[in-house]
Amino acid sequence: MKKIHFWAIAVLAMALWACSGGNKVEDEQFTFLDKLGITVTDKLLLGDSLVMPDVYCGDPNQKVDDLKGVKLNREQYDALVVPAGKGFVDDMGNWLLLGVRDMGSGITLAAIYSGSGAGYSVDLMTYDRQGRLLDALNGREQHVVWRIDFSNADNDSALTLDGHFTFDGDRVTLHRMMGRCVMDFDGDLKGAPIWQQEWQQEYVINAKGHFVMQGQRITKEKGDIDYYAALDFKSWDMLVCSLHDPSIMDTWNGYTELVNSTYDPDYQYNPFPWDVAQLYKMNPQRFLRWMGAHRDQGNRLLPVFKLPPYDRPALLKEIARLDDPATRQWLTAIVNNWDDKPLTKHL
Repeated sequence: MKKIHFWAIAVLAMALWACSGGNKVEDEQFTFLDKLGITVTDKLLLGDSLVMPDVYCGDPNQKVDDLKGVKLNREQYDALVVPAGKGFVDDMGNWLLLGVRDMGSGITLAAIYSGSGAGYSVDLMTYDRQGRLLDALNGREQHVVWRIDFSNADNDSALTLDGHFTFDGDRVTLHRMMGRCVMDFDGDLKGAPIWQQEWQQEYVINAKGHFVMQGQRITKEKGDIDYYAALDFKSWDMLVCSLHDPSIMDTWNGYTELVNSTYDPDYQYNPFPWDVAQLYKMNPQRFLRWMGAHRDQGNRLLPVFKLPPYDRPALLKEIARLDDPATRQWLTAIVNNWDDKPLTKHL
């Protein structure tokens, strides 16, 4: 009887362990999460890859509730997300802590899901041991598919974008697979892609916990690539930038192919000025300081900045905060010379 009683207790203990989500990780690295009421178990530790299920355009039976992670309450959201600023804060629709990873030197990397009925994104954030935000990387939807021509029901062509993150030491890589495919009546993909291009964007997390862009590269191509569509995807991904590191602007400025191919102020639906506006919104002071430091170096973003996609009064206030008088004067003159043409001409 005693032996049976012992095994019953053991089975009950195992069941309780399973329900708890795994073993608690005893590591002072995650103490700040414990204080917020978030228990870090082994199942919450990020592995070498973060692949999101297709909750946006895939299996209609898949729900956000199926995602693995810890749903953030208001206190946790205010502590972990709000310090990242306006580029990350929204209406608290669905926020999940997908996982954490010890990056060494007292730095914790966290992957946070933000979702709504329209789509979702996966943001990466770094914290010190006290839980203070060090940096944030504004993620994008990891799975996207949409028809090329909504006005023609017989046109079943679609563009697709798929992606995931990998982690290796202090390196973070955004992997992308983009292409063109054919959809059936229910919106599912059918057959092999017509063309496909694989693309990577790489970052290093430095000693300050900042995401520093290292570069982008095409890793694989298949079929007759639509390079205009592929560049559209890349301009989208090149907005995945750090709050602090300015190298993203150097990348945009140096990417001649991207700028020359997408910048046409007479094209009504041109995305490029909108993209540059997003770079500004991510960190206005960083963007304006960079513009001032590159005004005499063939700045390819300058022609776009001279278009008026920004809130003029708010921008002038940001310019007034700059320390360098020459930069303030130069940027103020540009903004004061903006025309008042409808923004739709440029966006």
